[in-house]
Amino acid sequence: MRIDILRLTRRAPPSAVWAMALAMLGALHGARAWLWTKTIEAEEHEETLEEAVEDTSAELEQSKALRDLKRKDLEGFKAGLPGAAQSRRAVYEAGLSLQEEKRLLEKQWEILSTYVLVDAADRKIHLMRGDQSLESFPLLYDGPTILGQESRGLSGVTEIVSKERFAHPERGKSETVNGKLEWTPPQVGSSVRANALGEYVIFTRGPLILHGPSTNEEDHRKFAHVCLGLSTRAARALFKDTYIGTRVFVKGSVQKPPSLSLSDVEVATHTAKVAGRAKK
Repeated sequence: MRIDILRLTRRAPPSAVWAMALAMLGALHGARAWLWTKTIEAEEHEETLEEAVEDTSAELEQSKALRDLKRKDLEGFKAGLPGAAQSRRAVYEAGLSLQEEKRLLEKQWEILSTYVLVDAADRKIHLMRGDQSLESFPLLYDGPTILGQESRGLSGVTEIVSKERFAHPERGKSETVNGKLEWTPPQVGSSVRANALGEYVIFTRGPLILHGPSTNEEDHRKFAHVCLGLSTRAARALFKDTYIGTRVFVKGSVQKPPSLSLSDVEVATHTAKVAGRAKK
């Protein structure tokens, strides 16, 4: 132990001290260089991290802004749902209303543009809509024919005032007395009219009556009116496709009642019986 202490107390040679000092200086310089390099790398890494943090912060702020916008949009959408439903309902109801109005206008136009044209020269009656003939039917007479004791004149233009599948035995009457309208309803009972006019009876404002074949031809000729002589098919079609207020235009003159012969009565009665059996 004493020897070791003596060794330690000995003075080292200068060369060794210089070598050791140089080694220590080299080590310190290397450490300093290494630390400087690491410091630069750390600073660069710090700058990179700061840039990444800034970018992340900007993206975070943008994401928050988008989140707020989406939240507002969602709240607005939720708030607008009832209004949107009401708007859709209003649009749907408006569409239905427009369709109904269109249907009514088309029906009104159909009613206004529909009229009946009686052509005595061609012995035909036409159901017209505008300038187009929808259907044409032959007349059994040469033209409008006065039957019975009818004294009223037939004008060139008249209109339909009533339609009845089977005419009432008596017509209702209306008149104005002292500024008040008095209405007498039709009286149901036995009358020649029940047999005279048959089916599909169309009354006009005047003496002209459109109807199918009568059940009793003799009663038909005695009933006071102006007749065209329509078949069941023609009377049914006119009854179906005309309206109250439909105009009737008559071309040609009113004919005198034709002479009544037994063969005519038999033929008409036979036709009426056949039509009645076909109906049953």
